[in-house]
Amino acid sequence: MSSWDRRLTVAGVQDRGLRADYTTAARVFARRILAHYAAVRLLVAPELHPHVVAAYAFLARTDDLADQGPLHERLPRWAAWAEQVGAGLESGRAADPVLRAFLHTVAARRLPHHWVHTYLKATTEELHFTGHATEADFQHYVDGLALPALMLIEDLQYEGGGDAVFRSRCRSFAEGLQRLDFLTDLTDDLAEGRLYLPQEDLDRFGVSRADLEQGQDTAGVAELVALTCRRTRKSLTDSRALVNCTAPGFRPLQRALLDLAEHQLSRVERSGTSVTRRAVGYGVRVPLAVLLRERRRLGGAPSPC
Repeated sequence: MSSWDRRLTVAGVQDRGLRADYTTAARVFARRILAHYAAVRLLVAPELHPHVVAAYAFLARTDDLADQGPLHERLPRWAAWAEQVGAGLESGRAADPVLRAFLHTVAARRLPHHWVHTYLKATTEELHFTGHATEADFQHYVDGLALPALMLIEDLQYEGGGDAVFRSRCRSFAEGLQRLDFLTDLTDDLAEGRLYLPQEDLDRFGVSRADLEQGQDTAGVAELVALTCRRTRKSLTDSRALVNCTAPGFRPLQRALLDLAEHQLSRVERSGTSVTRRAVGYGVRVPLAVLLRERRRLGGAPSPC
């Protein structure tokens, strides 16, 4: 029996057809986000591993359907997918193998359905996104989209979902990751006509959208990037308490995700205004070192709160 088959068995996935669905989900996840797939494969406990894979694959499939292609093609495609997901949550059945695996995970781990519904609603609104006018608009975005998406993975640690303390710490992590994403993907977003940084922040430093699109190296752009980095750093620092509320089988991945986010933010801070001209990744050496460190530490974490 292969390692993957053993993990499916330990996770309670017995049906032959369902095991094939989870295998399809694993392939989708690996093709879409190979680095994250490797981290999950190395660091998540076997009984959680297939469920985390199914959630990541569902998010990847949903994101692709919402983002790829002209808007007039995406809208009907997205509406059909959202309807299929909603119906699947009610019936437990679906035509898509990735969705079938995810629905089984939702049932097996008793994942709260409201996270899925909130995420779908916010993604529908995202199709018509024109920008955040204020910081308050951004915070609403985190509550509607970033946090639910994160909780589809984080809440799998606890059958029925985590408690209020756990959710509040996940919320800090969701905010930090979202701000970081705005910075690392700034050039790609601008190329696609999207700008996620709040307009009031641009106005505060006298920065125009054209300044960012043209990659201007001005004092205003530098201050804008620095402010966003400071806010991101605070959210990620606050998120460190999340490790203490993380289930043992998920804790190595949690530490790795936090470390990698802070590492990527440090790269953004060093890049300064050049984030308007090129995307900022993780690099190779540090991510490998983080994964190897956590792999060695498996099994020695304190009890969750």
